[in-house]
Amino acid sequence: MNSNSANPACPIPLWAFFLFFLLIEFTAWVALTRFGVARQWWSDKTGGLLLLSLPFVIRLLVTTGSYAMSRLRGMSIKAHQSLSVAQWLRFFCTEYFHLCSVSLLYIPFDPLFRTASERATHNATKLKPGEVIVLQHGYTNGGAVWHSTAKALERSGYRVFAISQPWFQSIDGMAERLHDRIERVVALTGATQVTLVAHSMGGLISRAYLRRYGNTRVTRLITLGTPHHGTHHAALALGTNGAQMRPGNAWLTELNKTPVTVPFTSIYSVHDTIISPQDSSAMTEATNLELHGIGHVAMPSGRATRAHLLQILQRSSVAQRID
Repeated sequence: MNSNSANPACPIPLWAFFLFFLLIEFTAWVALTRFGVARQWWSDKTGGLLLLSLPFVIRLLVTTGSYAMSRLRGMSIKAHQSLSVAQWLRFFCTEYFHLCSVSLLYIPFDPLFRTASERATHNATKLKPGEVIVLQHGYTNGGAVWHSTAKALERSGYRVFAISQPWFQSIDGMAERLHDRIERVVALTGATQVTLVAHSMGGLISRAYLRRYGNTRVTRLITLGTPHHGTHHAALALGTNGAQMRPGNAWLTELNKTPVTVPFTSIYSVHDTIISPQDSSAMTEATNLELHGIGHVAMPSGRATRAHLLQILQRSSVAQRID
């Protein structure tokens, strides 16, 4: 099962907080449309439509604001990286869809989304150690955000396990929890090593884990949209971990003095809506894969990024068999 214990400083699991927030949204809007002064202005039908639309309007504003900031503080887009109007609309709508899915479904109902491996219903019991995958989410997310990707990986024969971290703990504290999770996965599967796949801040958690515990348990690291050199969006982030993602902070500077010593791939998009500048994800010791037309929130379960992830894993598996 995913690890869902909370930060000692904040004893509410993230999924419970999101579920509570959705209840507050709903209650406030019911009060406004049904019992408040707005009742004099709107018919029941109009109020009902507004009630249903409010969560989506809020998330549309969040997606738009995040995108605007990503361009204001982002890397320059070259001619071959630019999107047509149709491509941009598809990119933006996909990112918006994933933000709604994550915040309205996956995080609030995180305990309902377990991988088949975690539910002990997966039939692949003789996989090689390198074919066990641990998925690490990013800032204020949960293991459920990998749902579609986890299912695709398991259909391809991998055993997949996720972790849900506390929301505002230090990244080093999260690395300790990742260590505990990996040790449990190793004990459950009989594997000696796992592949780490991490999104956003999860890549920093994974690197902090490797810095502290070494590479004995990890065969390779793949990061998706990780702010390896920080992101300007983190100026708005709360908590110790938020501060650790700000460009030039002491913790991140120290982390970057320790190179990753396992095969390392960094996947990032020049149109990332939260990592700014977007090439903050590029690392000298990594194989850097630059994507176009993909937003940040769409990466963990988005079809386009998932296709690249599967290709990388399959190539790595073939290389291991040849060796």
